[in-house]
Amino acid sequence: MMAPATALDSPDFLVRSREDVISLCNGMKEQGVPLSISFSCINSVAASSLMFVDPHSNTLLLEYSPQWQRIQHTMDMHHDIHHGNTDYSTMLECAYEDSKIKFQSCKGTIADLNGTTVVGLDIPGFMWRFQRRRDRRHKVSGLKVTLNLGFLDADAEVADLGMGGIGVVACDRAVRLEMGEVLHDCAISLPGVGQIIVDLTVRHQSSDQMTTGSDVNLIGCQFTGLSDSTRQLIAHYVDALADS
Repeated sequence: MMAPATALDSPDFLVRSREDVISLCNGMKEQGVPLSISFSCINSVAASSLMFVDPHSNTLLLEYSPQWQRIQHTMDMHHDIHHGNTDYSTMLECAYEDSKIKFQSCKGTIADLNGTTVVGLDIPGFMWRFQRRRDRRHKVSGLKVTLNLGFLDADAEVADLGMGGIGVVACDRAVRLEMGEVLHDCAISLPGVGQIIVDLTVRHQSSDQMTTGSDVNLIGCQFTGLSDSTRQLIAHYVDALADS
């Protein structure tokens, strides 16, 4: 029996022309578009960007980040455990020209380019291109955020998450925030991504009561001044929530 067709199988989402694939790669390189890179068999994501596109050698060179060293070490350990029988690949995603671009390549090779450490990948044979979803919040569970209140840190539970911000539940009734207040260097741990540091602007706050009878604060926050790489890592996680 054939597996049911999915959006990834639809020709409406496929970019198969090598000329178009290279053109997209060059455009992403020229604009410095941040990429999120996930790895098969390893629950880990790295942030990077394209530095060089060489159609003649069929090579993409990507910016190297400290995450690569940790991930490479984990992949090598898995390789040893499986006696060299594990075949790894990478999946790359980004937002480009109002679309979500997604493509797969090889494991990647760390190399030196004129004194700069880079990661080399094969140019993919095709890409997927999807229309970007509008920003919307997704309900989450088990996700924690540490709110930096200046004089103390307060741990809270993330109730929902989107590209624009988060809704959090603070069980400490002493936590009272003003609308427009900015909380700098708050920490969110995203599964597979790791800890990201963000600034949050308080947009609203209200009180509620849980079924257990305990009082909680509901706080709606907007992301402020996100770096491109952090924004792409959040986008990667949010897309996974939307697809689940």
